[in-house]
Amino acid sequence: MMDRNEERRAFLIKSGAAIAGTMLAIRGIPAALAAEHEMAMTGAGGADGYVIQSNLAQRCATCEFWGGPRRLARDGKSITVTGLGWCNNPKSENYQKITSPDHGPMAVWTKWQAIP
Repeated sequence: MMDRNEERRAFLIKSGAAIAGTMLAIRGIPAALAAEHEMAMTGAGGADGYVIQSNLAQRCATCEFWGGPRRLARDGKSITVTGLGWCNNPKSENYQKITSPDHGPMAVWTKWQAIP
């Protein structure tokens, strides 16, 4: 039987993929492209998700305004991402658009406050 953290992680992965797929479908992007991107992301870092270094500036996953499913490692050196995200920065050309966690470099980037 799965422990609570594993159940929570599985739920977040499934719901994040469903939300991203819905958002992409609304924007008119083919669902096959979204599914392909999701598969590439979850495979890049193992079962937990896509791993990106937290010191990588001007990338969506390290930005304060990125609204995707992400978790900072205990040591603060990496971020595990389990789906696509959306840009919440009104100054960005990607505002209210779905982006990948490694998208960038972006000139209007602001460091995520959770990163030490």
